[in-house]
Amino acid sequence: MFLKLQLFSINIATAILLIFFLCLGSQNLEERYRLDFLIGKSVSLPLGFIIGSSFAFGIISGGLTSTLMINNKVNEEN
Repeated sequence: MFLKLQLFSINIATAILLIFFLCLGSQNLEERYRLDFLIGKSVSLPLGFIIGSSFAFGIISGGLTSTLMINNKVNEEN
């Protein structure tokens, strides 16, 4: 259980750092784009931030999935 918690916390910390650096790097970009949803449109965001945030959310979901798939030796013995 401790291994799963440790891996998940490292995964979340890495994704938060990536989002933090994306926010810092996209401060002064001129071109901004909007995402069109079925209901409405999003606020204007730089393209690099949109791609980077989707990458960070992919890191979170992939890390959570791989962490939950790990079997502990204690569970296998019972």
